[in-house]
Amino acid sequence: MPYVEVDGIRLFYERTGEGVPLILHAHHHTAWMVYQVPYFSQFYEVIVFDRRGTGRSDDPPGPWTAADLAADIRRLMDGLGIARAIVGGNSLGGVVTAQFGLDYPERAFALVIGHTVPYLWPLAREWLEEQIDLALRGEPAVVYQPRSFAWEEQGSPTIRPGFPETAEGRFWATLDRALGRSPEGRVKSLQVLAGWDLRPRFPELRRLSLPTLVIVGANEPQKTIELAYEWHLQYANSEFVILPETHHAAAVENPVGWNRAVHGFLQRHGF
Repeated sequence: MPYVEVDGIRLFYERTGEGVPLILHAHHHTAWMVYQVPYFSQFYEVIVFDRRGTGRSDDPPGPWTAADLAADIRRLMDGLGIARAIVGGNSLGGVVTAQFGLDYPERAFALVIGHTVPYLWPLAREWLEEQIDLALRGEPAVVYQPRSFAWEEQGSPTIRPGFPETAEGRFWATLDRALGRSPEGRVKSLQVLAGWDLRPRFPELRRLSLPTLVIVGANEPQKTIELAYEWHLQYANSEFVILPETHHAAAVENPVGWNRAVHGFLQRHGF
């Protein structure tokens, strides 16, 4: 099985295609295998991997930070002999992509930051605290339960109505509980988000020349869209895309739209 072990952490990965390396990440690597890997591997060398605590990758002791997860991408690249790559991620993967761009700008060609925010607003923080409490009790995260898909308070990520009943929904809901294969792993993942606040580093974003795409779904919470746009404005070289009729899980909900937006962005920047 394909593993990279660097600095004592073993990461499971899949690698296919030829060309400029494109690393896609979020939680479990299989989130990308149905819609993104077959498409993007026609144009790039695509690398997907199980984030620490998920799938077959190691689950080191916590707490973790976004910087720790960004360092895992650097470890993966070191282990595979990749000097620079396009790095993209959704949700927590978007957080880690942004962190990677700040911590290792010399290792990136471009960044794709999907379906996340630079900091949490009060309702989102309340929702996150609920998720941590659920994980501590060993219960699934609310985001994967039907009652969360139409939160009127707009504090949580959203998924389009009916999505869980589709084949894609069943696929998405069974990704090793996505946030981690154990309650402890999910807590450590959620705590990364709880500690996330990029505002102190906004001045650095204005000096970062990396081509950056910030992408959200039109049906995500309005506050998510507003903060994502604020984030986009902080970057020196950024594009902002709102995918119509799309929620938080856009790469699976609307893979054609997501792939087209990302590929078009990369082509405009010569990749």
